[in-house]
Amino acid sequence: MRLRILGVPIDPLTIDEAVTRIVERAADPASPPAYVLKPYVEFFGSRSTPEARSAIEGAWLCLADGVALQWAAAYERRPRHRLPDLAASLLAIPRSPATLRAVIPERVAGVTFTLRLLGACRERGLRVFLVGSPRHRPIGHTARHLAASLPGLRVVGTAPGDAGEAAETALVRSLVRQRPDVVLVGMGFPLQEGLMARTVRRIDHGVLVGEGGSFDYRELGGEVRRAPRTVRHLGLEWLWRLGREPWRLRRQMAIPEYVVRVHREARHLERRTPR
Repeated sequence: MRLRILGVPIDPLTIDEAVTRIVERAADPASPPAYVLKPYVEFFGSRSTPEARSAIEGAWLCLADGVALQWAAAYERRPRHRLPDLAASLLAIPRSPATLRAVIPERVAGVTFTLRLLGACRERGLRVFLVGSPRHRPIGHTARHLAASLPGLRVVGTAPGDAGEAAETALVRSLVRQRPDVVLVGMGFPLQEGLMARTVRRIDHGVLVGEGGSFDYRELGGEVRRAPRTVRHLGLEWLWRLGREPWRLRRQMAIPEYVVRVHREARHLERRTPR
């Protein structure tokens, strides 16, 4: 059942459930094109644009990538929402991470999700296309890395994640010619969301999946090291990344605004709920 957090739709699926849905649709040659988003905190704040909001409403699936969405879904559905509960719920993220899974059972997070999806594509013989511009190496390197690490995976084409009408037209031509089943788009917010929403109107098959910065990680051929498993389990991967990439601080400034807005919405829902 689809949820809404601050008006943004979220499908509370596990990784395996999401992968199964995507692969089943992609494997059907008669299925119309669709795209899958993983909303970031920026979707909920002042950086969101009308195009991004329109794109998310048109998405076939909206998956919860970050712990912030898990927290919001669980917090809004608590029996009572008072200010002390807000602080307690935030402290529970590292202390009791299992409590976050009450509504959204699992984070459909970056590399973990992508590797399972690519493994399923290999098993089904699906055609994969990569779009993006990893920070340190070209997208062609990503394709070669995946071909070596996942023997049998059919990567039928790549395109740089360039903005602009000419680049977009060239990408559409490649997709029409190659007719891939799954297209991974790693361009970051909000470029990839707008690109996917426009592209599905110009092709006749395929599931496009927003990847953000996944291609930058070592598991997909990049150079960025992921947070240790324990840190990810505690829901603190965002803090790990901030420590290694201080330039992300500007993006993280959206988090306090998000928390306040979720708290206000929870209080509003509480007042509307009969006791």
